[in-house]
Amino acid sequence: MTMPDATDFGDNHKDAVTIYHTADSEPVILRRSIALTPMPWCIHRGTSTVFFSCYRDAINHCRRRGYRLIEEGGNT
Repeated sequence: MTMPDATDFGDNHKDAVTIYHTADSEPVILRRSIALTPMPWCIHRGTSTVFFSCYRDAINHCRRRGYRLIEEGGNT
């Protein structure tokens, strides 16, 4: 079984950019709003969503929480 691709989680409102996972292998999705908005970046983890004004802040949030990138092919 292969890991899902970030593009699998895009829709009409947001593009999915990257998939991370927690230490317990829970998926965490970094998405960007297609529409012009002051807080275009968001991180989805379960039912929780956190919004950011810039990509750098979203990435730093993931690093501080120890989220790891899911690379192509399911390797970390």
